[in-house]
Amino acid sequence: PAGPGLCRVRLDEEVGMTFQDLLKRVEGAKPETLPALLPELFRGIYEGGLLDSEVEALFLTLKKKTGVSVGALRKDWARYRATRDAQAREEEAPPITPEAREAARELSEDPALLHRAIRTIGELGVVGEEENRGLLYLALLSARTEAPISVLVKGRSSSGKSFLVKQTLALIPPRGYYELSSMSAKALVYADLDFRHRHLVLYEEDGLSSEEVLYLVRTLLSEGQIRYLTVEKTPQGRMAAREIVRPGPTGLITTLTKGLTKEDNETRTFSLYMDDSKGHTLRVVQALAEREARGALPEVDPTPWHALYELLPQKEVVVPYAPAIARLLEAQDLPEDLTRLRRDFGRFLTLVKVVALLHHARREEREGRLVAALEDYALAYHLAARPMARSVHTVSPQALALAVAVREVHEAKVEEAAGKNIPEGSVAVYVKDLARHLRWAKRTVQKWVDQAEAAGLVDVQRDGNRLAIRPVEGAPLEEAAFRLLPEPERLARELGEGGSYVHPLTGETCVLFLPQTACAFPSKTEENALQYEENQRARHAHDRARPPEERPSGEEKPRARSEVASPSQGPEERARALAEVAQGLGGRVFRITAPRPRPEEDEVEVEL
Repeated sequence: PAGPGLCRVRLDEEVGMTFQDLLKRVEGAKPETLPALLPELFRGIYEGGLLDSEVEALFLTLKKKTGVSVGALRKDWARYRATRDAQAREEEAPPITPEAREAARELSEDPALLHRAIRTIGELGVVGEEENRGLLYLALLSARTEAPISVLVKGRSSSGKSFLVKQTLALIPPRGYYELSSMSAKALVYADLDFRHRHLVLYEEDGLSSEEVLYLVRTLLSEGQIRYLTVEKTPQGRMAAREIVRPGPTGLITTLTKGLTKEDNETRTFSLYMDDSKGHTLRVVQALAEREARGALPEVDPTPWHALYELLPQKEVVVPYAPAIARLLEAQDLPEDLTRLRRDFGRFLTLVKVVALLHHARREEREGRLVAALEDYALAYHLAARPMARSVHTVSPQALALAVAVREVHEAKVEEAAGKNIPEGSVAVYVKDLARHLRWAKRTVQKWVDQAEAAGLVDVQRDGNRLAIRPVEGAPLEEAAFRLLPEPERLARELGEGGSYVHPLTGETCVLFLPQTACAFPSKTEENALQYEENQRARHAHDRARPPEERPSGEEKPRARSEVASPSQGPEERARALAEVAQGLGGRVFRITAPRPRPEEDEVEVEL
């Protein structure tokens, strides 16, 4: 009992029912008892292995008793069977072998882990979309945390949205998600599914077929559970309230062709935009042609990746530098009424925590909690900074391209109107003008006009049956203007910390706490002289701790601050000094560019 007139009922009270048992249940059905009956009926059909003719007989009887459509029953039964089949495959999943466990450990110890994951998804056939691959992979891994990240993958039809999701799912074990093509509210509430620490994967948002389904999904995402109150007849013949609880936490991955969906959905997700440009389409076509020439795609063994997912530690992660990130947010251009940042910032910190969990073998632990390193921020930044800025500003590359086209076409029409003494205020740009200028279909232009208007990039007014579009003076038209998160180098300088990491998109080794952009070794300046001195002292202490026979000849003492390389030294001297810093950061070839008047004479390559 859960209170007066309220009880909790198990959906699996009876199992192993025959066709005759189920037929008796169906013959006693009424419209008000149908929601409670369907899960029991589907379970009995599934576990009893009924023939298709028997299933049809049950559905026809149910139609006579309740008026429900046989077609709707068939669809609900197909969804139920698909989810039960997925559960069966999950239960049959083999245990993690010692070999897979060791492979997962090696992945966790590899600084290039994320770059390898992105490259593996490419080996499965995804062309380009490196940033989307990486962020989608991290979002799927976030199901192992208490705050799974939801993602909307947006793009035109045939842009590869579903293919990207399917190939990324190859790195996730089946128990980490449910794949669905559509969903009804009844299926979400009554289906015997475990939503905890999983993602619901829906191909096309239209699968969320009704406002009731959308409400339940939003509740599952934001509240971490579904609590559904219904009324049904008890065995004693009286009506009683019944509460159905479906616990989470749960994430959502869905694809859609619209540039914007409902605000309640947008603010609970990150938006990923597919590259639907002509240039990328030609690259995809070229890759398809080369694949046909070579034969089938190479086999990719997902076992290490599945083991890595299963072995992610269930530990709390702390981000000690989170207050510094908040201080450095570039929020001066954000709207005053923007509240979604409260959710987006938390989602980004979850990404940082997921990266730390991935690299748990190389992370410090304090009082049973993992401590996120500065490189975890850098890795999350390179995958999520642009998508997060786009989501917060409600802008996309397509909307920006459209806004640029509006400005160019408007300027040309204003110049033409001036010669005809037509006032500038009466000049407007129309959908057909943009379709001609961009060489897009009219329906594509109309789709992205809505988003460009929502982002404040263009002004749209009704002119009869047409949309009169005008540029907004002073609106930023370059994506670089929509920054939000501080660059890793800026955060490192704020914290006075250093380090290195492998860029997830390029695979280059990048260095933090240097005055220039990452992935290069600039000359030493006073700004990071202290960091250099600390590196020297640490190396000296490390050498002292080694056995005498392994120590380098002519033991070197830590340099005094006056000995630190400075811009006043020559290029070769600075190169030697920086090579010492780089020695512990991995053997690669770096280019050192000194800030001098004639750069061509100041570039030195140091091979380590």
